[in-house]
Amino acid sequence: MVIRAVCFDLDNTLWDVWPVIRRAEQAMYDLLSTRYPRVVAALTAEKLREARLLVAEAFPQMRHDFTFLRQQALREHARDFGYPEIMVEEAFDVFIRARNQVELYPDVRPGLDLLRKQYRLFTATNGNADLKQIGLAHYFERMLAARQAGALKPDPAIFQQIVDGSDLALDEVVYVGDDPELDVEGARRAGMQAIWMNRNEARWPSELEPPAHAVRSVEELVPILSALGSSRSTGSA
Repeated sequence: MVIRAVCFDLDNTLWDVWPVIRRAEQAMYDLLSTRYPRVVAALTAEKLREARLLVAEAFPQMRHDFTFLRQQALREHARDFGYPEIMVEEAFDVFIRARNQVELYPDVRPGLDLLRKQYRLFTATNGNADLKQIGLAHYFERMLAARQAGALKPDPAIFQQIVDGSDLALDEVVYVGDDPELDVEGARRAGMQAIWMNRNEARWPSELEPPAHAVRSVEELVPILSALGSSRSTGSA
């Protein structure tokens, strides 16, 4: 088996996402408190989260686009509390700026530096992180988000789209992610090989077939991929 590319999940694979989301939501809430006080007078931060979930239920056809869902929730709040549309832009800009202020796991850059010498590197994520803002885009040849693909992992479509036009077969790509169902099982069903990123010694779900390989860091991928078989690619990230 020849491995020519490695495709990464982002959130909770390259950084811990939940502290980031909490800070980003708080930054947005603080902006609303200052600029649009009628919203926060009526809605706590928790109520804002609940409202966003209701938007997702109301727009099932957009469930793959987290940016749309957040902006639509803000749009409805602006309407309900008598504020202009500019509120949506201002509040979301604050959120997304903070959402891209992530703290990489310490192994990420050293691991990517090693991997890109031998493999083409891609990303495929359900989230809306911006690798250019984060400072990682130069590592990756292709970066695909669910909102671009029109599908959420574990839908096979997002895995297929990352290789379309790349001259790669699905089984020449290893997908690396933290979520057993979305990342590992999703990639396997699509035809990729998969490695579980298990940074926190989580238990594998008993209802799923165990992964062939699990790692705790990006650097641990290097010997596993070498053992699986590799081919020095002419593509570069």
